[in-house]
Amino acid sequence: MEPSRQALWNINIPDWVAYVIGAVVIIFLCYAVFVHIKRWRGGRPAGRANNWWARTKDYLRLGLIEGIFHRKFLGIEKPVRKREFYPGLMHFFIFSGFLFLLLATIVGIWQKYITGNWYLAYSVISDSFGILAIFGVLMAFFRRYIWKPKRLDNRPEDFYALGIILIILVTGFIVEGLRMAATEAAQHPGWTVWSPGGWVFMQAFKGAGQRTLLAWHRGLWWFHVVFAFGLFAYVAVANSRLYHIAWDLTNMFFRDLGPKGAMLPIDLEKTEHFGTDKIEDFTWKQLLDLDACTRCGRCQDACPAYASGKLLNPKSVVLDLKDHLYDVYPGKFSLKKAETRQEMLGEVIKDEAIWDCTTCRACMQACPVYIEHVPKITDMRRNLAMEKSRFPEAAQEALKSLGTRMHPYRGTTSTRTTWCEGMNIDTVADAKDIDVLLWVGCSGALEDRNMKVSRATARLLKAAGVKFAILGDEEVCCGDPARRMGDEYLFQTLCQQNIEIFKNHNIKKIVSTCPHCFNSFKNEYPQFGGNYEVMHHTQFLSSLLKERKFKIDYMQARITAYHDSCYLGRYNDIYTAPREVLHAANLANIELPRHMSDSFCCGGGGGHAWMEEDPDKRINVRRVEQLLQTDAERITTACPYCLSMFEDGIKAKGAEDKVKAMDLAEILLLAIEGERPNK
Repeated sequence: MEPSRQALWNINIPDWVAYVIGAVVIIFLCYAVFVHIKRWRGGRPAGRANNWWARTKDYLRLGLIEGIFHRKFLGIEKPVRKREFYPGLMHFFIFSGFLFLLLATIVGIWQKYITGNWYLAYSVISDSFGILAIFGVLMAFFRRYIWKPKRLDNRPEDFYALGIILIILVTGFIVEGLRMAATEAAQHPGWTVWSPGGWVFMQAFKGAGQRTLLAWHRGLWWFHVVFAFGLFAYVAVANSRLYHIAWDLTNMFFRDLGPKGAMLPIDLEKTEHFGTDKIEDFTWKQLLDLDACTRCGRCQDACPAYASGKLLNPKSVVLDLKDHLYDVYPGKFSLKKAETRQEMLGEVIKDEAIWDCTTCRACMQACPVYIEHVPKITDMRRNLAMEKSRFPEAAQEALKSLGTRMHPYRGTTSTRTTWCEGMNIDTVADAKDIDVLLWVGCSGALEDRNMKVSRATARLLKAAGVKFAILGDEEVCCGDPARRMGDEYLFQTLCQQNIEIFKNHNIKKIVSTCPHCFNSFKNEYPQFGGNYEVMHHTQFLSSLLKERKFKIDYMQARITAYHDSCYLGRYNDIYTAPREVLHAANLANIELPRHMSDSFCCGGGGGHAWMEEDPDKRINVRRVEQLLQTDAERITTACPYCLSMFEDGIKAKGAEDKVKAMDLAEILLLAIEGERPNK
């Protein structure tokens, strides 16, 4: 006789009864899902119901990388995040175990066709993954209730969910063990080892009588089935966190496929409302985000503002908005709005938390289900800035300076050409034939420390024989600080002004030393018809090195670490070019503990380069403390904000004699000229 087993053995009901019970539960669950969808559709359009073929391809790729291999959960994306391995492995065991058990249950419908070696393979695979799921649940219990990492907030529903899952898994194996003890143990003992989960429990029932085994099997089978179907009912009625299994998959499908560095524009001529101050002002995708959150806390761990002791916690922002959503729509099976509600801005989400954000995107990079924290915060910030005029005084002064002087440095007496005096650099108005426009930027032209970077970059371009020019006094801010501080009107004004200037001078290619300017030109100006070839100066210098345009005569060997700026790295995935420049100029290079996509923000983004900071909660000081834990003699960066923040942080720690902050252009110039690039 070939190995096999009878479907619904010892259960005296027709097959269709179990299917009807299952169908009723599924219909009940589907109705609850329908209510959720209606709730999300209370938000604004999101523009995500498009590019279906591109989304499907992306979804299949993500399903393989994130779903099957659990890249983000396990922390095995580059750079490897060892701190995520335990929770990632735990989740992989639970997810893969339940996935294969679900598949095994579906396949089990046709059990009469599965015989012989196919049955034995089916049995050992389904049991093995069930055992993995049990291990995963036990790991989750240990982590939540014994280990208790700070980022986890334990709620009763967590215990209920894990407990129900564990009971379903264990009772399933007990039922299998009872069946095996009553049949295979005596008739076909060789088959039993192919069901390792059931085999363990079979040992406890070997001495029991046949009538006892049959009675216990039948009773426990019904308990197991009712409990399993009850799990679905619990999920539907209690809005359990287990819903995230479905919401996460949906959220990943509708993730933003556009440039990561582009904020959505506001149609200033048509809109009557700026930003978001009510939950309904968010898009339906942003509301879906709230339900997709698993409360894993990875965003909290990644957030530099939270790590520095500030009020902002990206996890709390999402969860508080979710609680507010369900306060506004309190019904589990209806969408009637509550008669009263809290103010979303100021009460649900504090103004201080909204302004704490540096828009570094670390939270979004860490999130395994692609929740979009930063757009929610910047949407709320837009409303505070453009409608309510509630923003920090220093931010208000910077915006005033942007509006009147076309740059945020309100105290400077320098001009746009002070940095290049005596260097004989042409402006585009005077130059006849140029290959690139060197965009200097506000920091590079007006801030003393970054003027040295601009001079170093210009000397490198001259050394390489590049035909370049600058805008000089025609140059105005790219608008990034205005947009990140919530003033969309000022951003669009500056953007349109620059586009017109570029058009007048027939500018096609731009090289920028500032990742924020680079990001605006590359990802946001196309929203308004400004399309150019844009390169960051590290990309351009790397290409010149590959073309052998430089002669390296003074290779250095000082221990040097490179800091990945947020807008160059996480926003634009530029990690290789800066390191190529550094390795071409210096031999002794190390990586910081948090680097590449896991880099820790300098604290200057989102307008914070011009905001007052609590001395005890400065993000740049936290980053310098991480740097001082290494043997680095120099910290190099490729962003003017980062450079200024490092200079201030090093002074705050009294470490000027131990470590020096430099731009990569300065490092490369040292290797070429053998002298300090401070002319």
